[in-house]
Amino acid sequence: MSAPSPVRPGGKPRSLPAALPNYFTSAEVAARYRKVRPFFHDEVVERLCKYAGVERFGRALDVGCGTGQSSLALAAVSDHVAAIDSSPGMLEHAPPRPNIAYQLGFAEQLDFVAGEFDLVSAGSALHWFDQDRFFAQCRKVLAPAGILAVYNDHFTAHMQDVAACKHWMRTRFAKRFPGPRRGMRDIDEPRAAEGGFTVAHRSSFDHLVPFSRDGFIAYLLTRSNTLDAIQRGDETPSSVADWLGRELAPIVPEVTTGRFIFKCNLWLLRKAGAA
Repeated sequence: MSAPSPVRPGGKPRSLPAALPNYFTSAEVAARYRKVRPFFHDEVVERLCKYAGVERFGRALDVGCGTGQSSLALAAVSDHVAAIDSSPGMLEHAPPRPNIAYQLGFAEQLDFVAGEFDLVSAGSALHWFDQDRFFAQCRKVLAPAGILAVYNDHFTAHMQDVAACKHWMRTRFAKRFPGPRRGMRDIDEPRAAEGGFTVAHRSSFDHLVPFSRDGFIAYLLTRSNTLDAIQRGDETPSSVADWLGRELAPIVPEVTTGRFIFKCNLWLLRKAGAA
């Protein structure tokens, strides 16, 4: 089944200057991303509804939806979800649902009607946004009592009961594949306040993700560290996978399924002055 067209009827978004590189434009990367990225969004949405005191939303906007994992979770508690991403390749791998409309778009240019959404959500994407412009756009498209939910999920470098994994991630992996330039992963609360938002809730939770060695390698091949090296031409996907295979052999034996510790941070924000 093919995904719906990523371009909103009536036109497509104007190009914006790319302050940060986009590592997720290729169909190959998008396919890997959809296959191996942990699905934790159901738990986020459950917590979102609990802390917001809302059972269901009318219209939700998913900004930086990627391959649609976050959109699927939002669709379970929303009548309609508009899901945008700046990468056509990612949108091509987003699974269609009757109440999800995927389209090409930018966090800094939300071409929607003022006050259209009860909820705007950005999952594991904020570090690629211009936060000042994003907050301004969210204020425009959110209803007066609407909620802005921002969350991220990251690998803590810990493998449960295997201390060597953290040491390897912090030394060998980080040395070969240093983190590329990107923005803040978490909410800059003073900046959010300047943008007209108050923090209504903040929390975090850990969750375990099972990976075989091959699965963990596939996951690491979707991180911006490795994608940056590949995009610059210093590595190929095969050379990265071969190196990771050799390095991880003593840490994650071939027949082992490790349990890797991820941490999710969640913020709920409201327009300043909203009841």
